[in-house]
Amino acid sequence: MEREFAGEVIEWRGPAPYYFVPVPEPDGLALRAAGSDAGYREWGMLPVRVRMGSTEWKTSLWSRDGGYLLPLKDAVRKPAGLDAGDAVEVRVEFAAVRRAQRKQKQQRVSVPRPRGSREPVRAEQLTIVPANQAAWEDLRAVFGASGDTSQCWCQRFRMLPKESWASEGPEELSARLRDQTACDDRKAPATSGLVAYLDGDPVGWCAVAPRADHPRLLRDNRVPWEGRTEDKADAGVWAVTCFVTRVGYRRRGIAGALAQAVPEFARERGARAVEGYPDFVDGGSVGTLAMFTDAGFTEVSRPGRRRAVLRIDF
Repeated sequence: MEREFAGEVIEWRGPAPYYFVPVPEPDGLALRAAGSDAGYREWGMLPVRVRMGSTEWKTSLWSRDGGYLLPLKDAVRKPAGLDAGDAVEVRVEFAAVRRAQRKQKQQRVSVPRPRGSREPVRAEQLTIVPANQAAWEDLRAVFGASGDTSQCWCQRFRMLPKESWASEGPEELSARLRDQTACDDRKAPATSGLVAYLDGDPVGWCAVAPRADHPRLLRDNRVPWEGRTEDKADAGVWAVTCFVTRVGYRRRGIAGALAQAVPEFARERGARAVEGYPDFVDGGSVGTLAMFTDAGFTEVSRPGRRRAVLRIDF
C-alpha cells in the first residue's frame, strides 16, 4: 500500500542527532494495519520505501508516542537542503512481500561473508536507539542462536558469586538481559544499552550501565581499580562492558559507531562519567583502544600489558 502526506522536518537529539518527518495519524494507522496484516508488531519499526521528489530510498518508520516517525538520513536530507522546520511532501510505500524479503536477508547474514567483501558502514548510515526503544526480537537477532553471545547474553560482569554460563543457562541469562534493557517498553524509566540498525535491520549492541550494577566487575576484576582510588559504589560512574555485532556485519565499523553514541546516552541518564575497558590485543567484546579514543575517551590507567581504562567526565 502507499500513503502520500506532507509534514515538517523535526530534529531529535537522542544518542545521535537525527531528523524525522512525523507521519500524520490517519496515514500511520493505515500503515500500522498493513504491517499488522503482514505479521509485523503493531507499533514496531516498519520497513518502507520512500519517495521524495526524484529521490527514493528504503528505511524503517520509527514508532514513537503511539505514532510513526519517518527518518531522514543525511544522505537524503543534505542534498535536498532540508533542515528542521522545512516542509516536505513524501510518498511512503509498504508491501507485505518486504517481510519475506527481510526474513531471507536475515537468514543470509548468518553466513559470514568472504574476506574483503565487507563494505565499511558510516555512522550516519546507522540508526542507534536506546534498547528500550528496540524490539526484543531485534536484540535476539543481534546475539544470534549460536556462539558465545548466545550463551552469555552480556551477563559476564553481572553474575553473582558461584554463577556461570553453565549453572544459569542461556534462557535465564537472556531473561536477565531482557529485564535490564526493558526492550519493547518505550516508557521504561531505565535501560542498559544501545541497539544499532542498518536499513531497518538490527546489527549491533552496546552495553552501557552504572558501573556499580556489575557485581563481578566490582568483586574480582582488577581492570577498573588497580592504581586508582575509585568509590566502587558510585552510581554516577557508568561502564561500557560489551559490544556485539551481528554475524555478517562484523569488522565494518558498527561497534565504533556505537561507542561514539555512548557519551550522550550515559550523560542524558544522569551519569557524571563513563568508562570503557578495551583490550589491546584483539578488542573482543570489550572493544579496542582506537574505538574509545575516536569516541572522545581519555586513558586514565593501564592495569596490565593488554588492558586500559578510558574515561569521559561530564
